[in-house]
Amino acid sequence: MKGIITIIKIFAFLFVVAVIGALVLFLNKFQEDFSDPKAVTQKPLEDIIEENEQINFEAGQYEFNRALELIALGDIEEAKEKLNLIENLYPDSNHSPEARRILGEINLDEILSIENMGNKRIHRVSPGEGYLKIATQNQTTLDSIMFLNGLTEFANLHSGDELVIMPLDFKLLINLPKMRVELFYRDQEKKEHVFAKDYPIRKLELGRVSRGHHQARISRKHGYLEGTTYPPTHQSYRHASKVLGLKVGRSMIQLRPLSGDENLDSGSGVFLTPSDMEELSMLIRVGNEVEVRISR
Repeated sequence: MKGIITIIKIFAFLFVVAVIGALVLFLNKFQEDFSDPKAVTQKPLEDIIEENEQINFEAGQYEFNRALELIALGDIEEAKEKLNLIENLYPDSNHSPEARRILGEINLDEILSIENMGNKRIHRVSPGEGYLKIATQNQTTLDSIMFLNGLTEFANLHSGDELVIMPLDFKLLINLPKMRVELFYRDQEKKEHVFAKDYPIRKLELGRVSRGHHQARISRKHGYLEGTTYPPTHQSYRHASKVLGLKVGRSMIQLRPLSGDENLDSGSGVFLTPSDMEELSMLIRVGNEVEVRISR
């Protein structure tokens, strides 16, 4: 995740350089225009108004530019304030989707960072404990334990071993009108769930689901590989396509990866990119709350 923030910083730095270059060109043009005051006063009023309108900022543009500058300077907290401001004041602006994307990457990086232990704890292994028991008792997933502890496979546990554990108190909003799945995490200071990250819906195929808002919980989680379904405890699950399921009324809704294979992508479901499904499967456990918003 830190690599993503580094890339954002590089793009932000290049953006700042571009802005400075544009400012230099603007000042040169300004100097040319006002080197001859008579020429300026001879311009029709309509032309002057049109030129001024062309340099006006779009809604949220100033805040977005400033956020990129702050990221380049390493002031992440101030940048987050600007990005949140865009979402709250200009949710329909052209800059809002990119602001939410960048904010999501920053949020998730902070949530998963080992340096941030406010939402994590150290679990000391007791005799006879296994990974599944530890995950169940701490309301987390095997995927999360592997990621936070840098594991590539489940090595044997011994009494006294220590594992970093993060209870997964997340909520999902499947926002069909806006074609995105929104992830919210529990803020321990605010005592409420706040925005973490968006996942764009790439394809949508639903059966008969009544309109309005529906409350549900994740009821199923498995992997699908070469025609076989595997539970998270199976070793083949690591290499399988991840699927999350929830029941809304009499209908079963699945969050699935969009593979690009027509045979695998057939049937109903809310389809995300494979990488997004991998990430969600690490953060979401059976029992997490889900709101399904079918209409505005």
